[in-house]
Amino acid sequence: MRLKNALGRGLPLMLLGASLACSACSDGGTGGPGPSVDREKNVVKGKATDTAGKPLAGVEVVADNQVLYNSNVVGVTGADGTYRLELGQAATTWNASARLKRDFNGRNYTFELHPSSATPFAGNEGAVRDFSWKLTGAKPEGGAYGSGVYFRLADYVDPADPDQALQEEHVELTLTPAGPLVDGSSRSPVTGRGVATGDGFGMPDIAIARYTVTGRYAPPGQAVRPLVVRVQGEATYAESATADFKPIIDGGDGPYRMNFELKFP
Repeated sequence: MRLKNALGRGLPLMLLGASLACSACSDGGTGGPGPSVDREKNVVKGKATDTAGKPLAGVEVVADNQVLYNSNVVGVTGADGTYRLELGQAATTWNASARLKRDFNGRNYTFELHPSSATPFAGNEGAVRDFSWKLTGAKPEGGAYGSGVYFRLADYVDPADPDQALQEEHVELTLTPAGPLVDGSSRSPVTGRGVATGDGFGMPDIAIARYTVTGRYAPPGQAVRPLVVRVQGEATYAESATADFKPIIDGGDGPYRMNFELKFP
């Protein structure tokens, strides 16, 4: 086994014991640990829940060895949402993460679950790490659990005033779910304005769903005017456009985004 760059991660190097056992187990939903159980030495365990707080089966949980390469331990939650991973006897530091796969509207999506703690732990002490599914909100390591809706104006100047440059900050989008969200819940339309991000200009933390999008141009103190919209790259503008989130890289498991273009009718 090779050492990871533990110092680069800010982790102390430790004495290494016997080789790690890379097998994992799940309790199969037969009365495993709950969210507040005591920790066990050389074990990480816990429970995964959905957005309503109900148990999530089939979640992949990974115990990432922070010191040794190719020594991760992987397991899957049982029917009651619980898991238990045996880490072996080596005195190393670990971190736990979990992800959920969902088929939705004919597409495959992968979601990172929110940990009860993102702090690494010593294997010989063990840990309890619960995970919850969040559709939006900040991730511990940065970024958001939601996905991005990005847009651009096709025109550079206002057709009603050629001396006036258009600004994307004045575009107001309304996203109306065309059916349930990915977790099966319903939600009211979302109306908002975009912000500049490293990934483009738009709304970077939107719950996965199929949305019908409309837009209008609403500078402060001026009359509001409707815009027509299209999915980026499509031929025809219309009063609204309906689309699904797609992975940035074809065939990838995220991140996901929508891209639109808007203009005056």
